[in-house]
Amino acid sequence: RGAGGYVTMPPWAPVKITHVILDLDGTLINTEQLVDEVVGAVLRKHDASLDTKSIRNAIEGVRGMRPLDGSRIIIENLKLRKDGAADGPALTAEELLAETEVELNGRWGEVNTMPGAERLLALLRRHEVPTALATSTPAKYLSAKLASHPNLLEHVACVCTGDEVRRGKPDPSIFLLAAERLGVDDPSSCLVVEDTPLGCQAAKAAGMRVLAVPSIQNHDLYGGHADELCRSLYDVDPARWGLPAFDDWRELVPGMSLDRYLPLTTPIRMRGPVVKGFGRGSKMLGIPTANLDVAPLKLQADALAPGIYFGWAAVAKEDPRDVGGGPHRMVMSIGWNPFFDNAKKTIEPWLLHEFGGDFYDQELRLNVLGYIRPEANFTTLEDLVKRIHRDAEVAKTCLALEEFAKHADDPFLVEGLVPN
Repeated sequence: RGAGGYVTMPPWAPVKITHVILDLDGTLINTEQLVDEVVGAVLRKHDASLDTKSIRNAIEGVRGMRPLDGSRIIIENLKLRKDGAADGPALTAEELLAETEVELNGRWGEVNTMPGAERLLALLRRHEVPTALATSTPAKYLSAKLASHPNLLEHVACVCTGDEVRRGKPDPSIFLLAAERLGVDDPSSCLVVEDTPLGCQAAKAAGMRVLAVPSIQNHDLYGGHADELCRSLYDVDPARWGLPAFDDWRELVPGMSLDRYLPLTTPIRMRGPVVKGFGRGSKMLGIPTANLDVAPLKLQADALAPGIYFGWAAVAKEDPRDVGGGPHRMVMSIGWNPFFDNAKKTIEPWLLHEFGGDFYDQELRLNVLGYIRPEANFTTLEDLVKRIHRDAEVAKTCLALEEFAKHADDPFLVEGLVPN
C-alpha cells in the first residue's frame, strides 16, 4: 500500500486513476427492469406475436443508447408496424418513444438506487475523488428519474446528458465531454463504471479504464471492452485502481480475506408463502431450500444485488416442537444462479435447521443482514455444493456475533406467524 492509502496498480492498469466517471441507468439507479416492462408492453401492442426472448434481446441490444437511437434500432430489428398491421405504415422511433414516455413518466418514482450505489458515491465524496456522470438520458428526463433520490448526485462535480453530444454511446463523445469538464488531460487516468456493453465500448474508445457491472446476463458481450468485471457494486474494489479502499468489509479471521462478509446498512425484511422451486435443492444438491416468489417482493429483491446473504428466518408450522416459530439461521441465494442459468430471478433461502417435512404454502419470513459473495459459476456440481456448505459455515459464524445475533429477537420474524 502506497502513500495516502493507495495500493500498487494491477498489471492491466498501470496508470493511477485520478477521476471517476459513472453511468446512471443500471449503474446508479435501477431503471432497467421498469423500462423493460414498459417497452415490452408497447412492443407487444404493435406485434402480439413477439415472444419474451425476442423482446428481451431487442431491448438488451440497445441498452446504454440514447432513447431515440435505441427506439430506432428496435423498430428496425423487429420490423414493427403500427398496431401490428402487416400492410400498415412503419412505426417511427418518435412514435415508439412517445408511447413509452407517457407510461414511464408516471412511474419513475418507483425507481430505486442500485445496491451499493450510495455506498460508492459516499466513498468518492468522502475522499474527494473528482467524479462525473455521463448518461445517455436526455436532460429533460433526468430529474424525473431521480425524483425519489433528489440528492443522489449532490456531490458529483459535473453531469453530462445524452442530448449534449451529437452521437450517443457507443460513440465516446459523452465520456470525452465528461473528461473535459473534469479538467482531465489524460483520459487513461479516468475510471468509467458502466453496466452495458455499449457503454463499456464507448468508454474504451475514449481511452479510459473500464469497470463493468453488468446489467445483461451474457457477460461474453463485454469481452474486450472492460478491464474488469464485477457482478455488483458490492464487489467493486476501488483499491485495485489506486483509489481509496472501502473499510466496511470484515474478515471472519483477520488476515484470511477468503471468508469475508459485508454488513448491510439496513436489514432487508421479506415475507411470503413458500413456493415450489426447481426441485433441485434436495434432489441434486442435498440442500433443501425454501423458495419465495420474487414478483410480490420486487422492492426488497431489488434492494439486494444478486449474490449470497445470511440472516434469520422463521416459518409457520403446525408442530411447534418442529419449528417453534423460529427463528433459524439461514443462508440465501438471490439472482439467476449461473451454474443452472436460471431464466428468471429467484430467492432461495436455506434454513439451517432439520425439519420433519416440507412446508409449502406456509408463510416464511426473512431478515437479511449481510452479504457474503457474488453469484458464481462452478466447474462441477460437487464444487457448487462445497461452496454452498462453506457459505453456510460463514453464515453460522456471522450470526453468532452479537451485532447479528440480536436480530433473532426482531418481532417481525414471529409476531402473528401462524400456519395456514
